[in-house]
Amino acid sequence: MISKYFIFYVIFGFFQNVWCQNVVIDLKFENKLAAQNGLAWPSSIHVATGNEALMKLRENLEDQITCTVTDPLGLTFDVKSPPSTKYQEWGDGCGVRVRNITFKDEGRWRLTAVNRNSNSITGWTEVYVIDKTITSTAPPISLQDGKKQAEVELSSLDNAYCVVARPFSESSLVPGKCSVTLDRTTRAVQGNWKIYLGLPGRVTELQTNRYVTVQTERLDVGYVRDNANKLHLYCNILHTTKNITFCRFQRMSNNYGFNVVDGLSDGSHSYYGNGFTLKQCGMTIENPTSQDYGTWRCSVGVQMIVGNQIKQQMPMQALISVEPTDLTRNRRSEDKIRTIFVESDSPFSITCNSKVSLRYCWFLHPNGTQFTPVKLEREEQLFWYTGQSLEVGDCGITFGHASSADDGKWSCYMGPRHGLGVEMSDSVQVRVTGPLAANEQEIPVNIDGNATLYCHTANNRRPLNYCRFLSPNFVGINIDSSITPENAILNRFYFTPGRDLNAGDCSLSIMSVQEEDIGNWTCAAVVDNEISESRDIIHVYMINDNYYNNQYQAGIIGMAVGLSVLVMVFVGYVSYKRQWIRWPIWQRNSPVLDEYSLQNRSISLSTISTTSSNDSTRNC
Repeated sequence: MISKYFIFYVIFGFFQNVWCQNVVIDLKFENKLAAQNGLAWPSSIHVATGNEALMKLRENLEDQITCTVTDPLGLTFDVKSPPSTKYQEWGDGCGVRVRNITFKDEGRWRLTAVNRNSNSITGWTEVYVIDKTITSTAPPISLQDGKKQAEVELSSLDNAYCVVARPFSESSLVPGKCSVTLDRTTRAVQGNWKIYLGLPGRVTELQTNRYVTVQTERLDVGYVRDNANKLHLYCNILHTTKNITFCRFQRMSNNYGFNVVDGLSDGSHSYYGNGFTLKQCGMTIENPTSQDYGTWRCSVGVQMIVGNQIKQQMPMQALISVEPTDLTRNRRSEDKIRTIFVESDSPFSITCNSKVSLRYCWFLHPNGTQFTPVKLEREEQLFWYTGQSLEVGDCGITFGHASSADDGKWSCYMGPRHGLGVEMSDSVQVRVTGPLAANEQEIPVNIDGNATLYCHTANNRRPLNYCRFLSPNFVGINIDSSITPENAILNRFYFTPGRDLNAGDCSLSIMSVQEEDIGNWTCAAVVDNEISESRDIIHVYMINDNYYNNQYQAGIIGMAVGLSVLVMVFVGYVSYKRQWIRWPIWQRNSPVLDEYSLQNRSISLSTISTTSSNDSTRNC
């Protein structure tokens, strides 16, 4: 019986003869895939150098007696007796294993099986050799923070699949092209990504690393001085898809600013940079003066495409400190701490400011609790950020309700955006009071000197219906801004000039303070929209220099007396030891004293004398 393989090769030989005679015949196969693949497996293979190639015939020939291999260079051998260890019989039919593939092995490999009846089948495999060494110098991948549906291409190699291991995330298997799509880019994806590639021609996966950075939209600010006596301020937007609509610079000491536009100048101020299209905002100052140094605020108007519309966004702002600034700027001990007055159970805000842009800030409660202000997002929040923005140096926090526990010294700490090191700090004294509070509760005075007692409303300025004071000897004084030094009450009391009941001020100035003014004063008023009268106490005390001098002199005298007593006791003790003084009572009762008795008596005397000396000093 003629096998199907024999018939195939007869037909193949016929076609080959026809082709050699330059005759083209249109053939139609029922199974084109089988005809194209041939009889060898695989029909083609990509092998990286150093790897092994495995080839065999698809079908086993019955009663096979030989399996012959012919390499691309024409070397023919039987797999049972290969010419070297490079070749080895493989499989249960006609197959061969080729070790340590090199570029010389690339080409067509033929396998022929012959059985006892001299029937044979032949197939071939096309071997493509590729370089095993793959070098990749791909640069870091830069992504924009907050971008949605960001596609990240991780490899340009012709891989069948890849395994992607991201930082702080489980590995993912990606078929085909090695790329991933992020729902939303955040800084959590930043770091070293490990990629394992399945490449043709090699069994072992290729491991590569790609470092991913996430860039946040921000302002790059600073200044440059050049040799032409020009000062250049710049405020450029980095990592953004927004467009610049305006560029403004303002000295913090002035209310007006400079509108800087490409190609525009007033002779002293002009645009600096490479244009709005490159997201650059800058200003050049010709021949700067001392007024041009200090802190500047830059404001950059931006717009972006939202859907199918171009919409204006909130301007981006930052501070530029032209002259060197001491970033620590910790408060000196002699500086007076600001005081804010807060009405109990009402909202209150604490603010601190810096001359540089901030990255963050936080507050320290008098009880040691730390608060970092956050954006106000819901009504039930206990606290939230207050201020224009951290970029312009505003650090503030607002609390929904004040209590007596909030009374005390608060501290705020600020981290500069463009500087590392010790945080900037400031302190604020918070006083939780009623609707009316004394600005200073302790007032030092001198007799015949002047004094001012000042009360005002808490939680900003609110009008007062009236203002009154009660002196330590219970003299009531009804007063307002119409009472001046010229028509002072009792020729000594008048309303402090420059203050007003409508601004929430209840203030009393005293000319020629008398002893009767020393003690506790009460300020009282009814705050607008309040029902009950509000009060606070101010303690006025006298500073007497003679009193302190007398106390100092008395202390010195007391010390001198104490030292004199000690000296006298010491002299008496030494005299006794040397028997310069004879005590009659001892002589009468003990004519002869041994050394032991004398020592005992001297110790007792010394102890008594020392105790008496200490008592004398304590009494002094």
